Amino acid sequence: MKTALIRGPLVSPLGSLNNEPTPPIGLAYIASALNEYGFEVQGIDATGLGLEEVVPIEGTNLQYNGISIEAIVSMIDKGTKVIGISCMFSHEWTFCKKLMSAIKAKHPECLIIGGGEHCTALPEYSLRDCPSLDYIGLGEGEETMVEFCTSIKTGQPEEEVKGIAFIKDGLYVKTADRERIRDIDNISPPDWEIFPIEPYLESRISFGPSMGKNMPALATRGCPFQCTFCSNMLMWTNRYVMRNVDDVIEEIRHYVEKYDIDGIQFYDLTAIIKKDWTIEFCKALIKQGWGIQWSLPSGTRSEALDEETLYWMAEANCRYLVYAPESGSPETLKAIKKKVSLPKMEASIKHAVKNGLSTRTNLIIGFPNETRRQLLRTLFQQLKFTIMGVDEAPLYIFQPYPGTELFDELLLTGQIHLEDDYFESLANFSTGLLRPPPRSMSNHVGRFELFTYRIVGMALNYGISYMIRPKRIFTGIYDVFYSDRSRTVLEQRLKDKLRRRNQAKQA
Repeated sequence: MKTALIRGPLVSPLGSLNNEPTPPIGLAYIASALNEYGFEVQGIDATGLGLEEVVPIEGTNLQYNGISIEAIVSMIDKGTKVIGISCMFSHEWTFCKKLMSAIKAKHPECLIIGGGEHCTALPEYSLRDCPSLDYIGLGEGEETMVEFCTSIKTGQPEEEVKGIAFIKDGLYVKTADRERIRDIDNISPPDWEIFPIEPYLESRISFGPSMGKNMPALATRGCPFQCTFCSNMLMWTNRYVMRNVDDVIEEIRHYVEKYDIDGIQFYDLTAIIKKDWTIEFCKALIKQGWGIQWSLPSGTRSEALDEETLYWMAEANCRYLVYAPESGSPETLKAIKKKVSLPKMEASIKHAVKNGLSTRTNLIIGFPNETRRQLLRTLFQQLKFTIMGVDEAPLYIFQPYPGTELFDELLLTGQIHLEDDYFESLANFSTGLLRPPPRSMSNHVGRFELFTYRIVGMALNYGISYMIRPKRIFTGIYDVFYSDRSRTVLEQRLKDKLRRRNQAKQA
């Protein structure tokens, strides 16, 4: 039976600098699982097929990076029975709807199943908002997609497939929950043939700072914590599973030998929790003698990152590490259930800087019940991180994403309304544009004041960093204009902008 897996274009605010395409590692894993069970799989990575194409989305203040909806629809093989479409981020939902509707209009015989964070968070809403969407796969996708496609092939009743949702006779149906995959070492590695990785490697595309040819990888699945602003619990539950070190090393070996890579970027939700595992991995990587660099651009915990662990990480060529304190206020941290000790994190950061790692600390302001005093405490913490030697300490303005505890509270109180304008406004959370958010979710601070704090914080972060450590100015200029590597996200996004501008001139 023919199946197709589609990752749509990357959607971001018009003119944004801060969004860069990343390989579709989730769909690549699902493709491997379907292949293993004998399904004929077509992969369409709309972003990877148009890395340099950035097009405004009519009637919005958004843009898409990739090939057009018409081009995607035309690529779907004749005879395809099931089409899986990923919608990871809610700000992409309105564009995904258009894509699904266009596919159904051209291929009415196909069954469309959606997946990803957005669909898992709002299954009934998504099904009713987009009639072209037939089913939704909830949470982890490999086993669900295999069982769903098998049921279509054999005629098994859809109600017997675990972990899916659909509308039947006007009623919303959610089947039995599917247990998380326990033995993740037996999951087939991502299929980078069906979803070619070469365009990303050739263009030196990078989630965080680039190390040249960067390959994505996952060493763990899930996160054991329950932060109120994160959708992890709904998507993954709080079950945290780590791969065997040897299994991770063998995957890297394959990438080194096949793609001649320069670096590995771990996309894990929470990559490092156990000290022993981390040190074992570092020693195993050193033993191979590949000399590749690696990084944790998604953010991780600091509990296991003590002096010894960071020493071994530096020895193993880890070059970039993102911490996720989120706030500098103990009261705010307690309210959002962020179980982190700021003094211990500061100690960890000092060791990271001492060992030569490029570091970043992600902070958020504007939580619903956060007072102005608590917010200012986060600004002070940002300044403190900068003085300590952190390369970047960006401030983000809180936006409630579906699937989170805070989203549910704001929806219940009527502060959020599920509509296209709301979903599109979420793009501003990670925008590289310097403009106020559409609205403030804070009960104490308005959107323009939040914007002012963000601008001041950014100016102080980079200004003080370069003033205290002027060498960074020269290394930054070299990295942006003369190297295929970078030390910070800012440098990398400037490189991305220059790359696109140069390619546009050549065209």
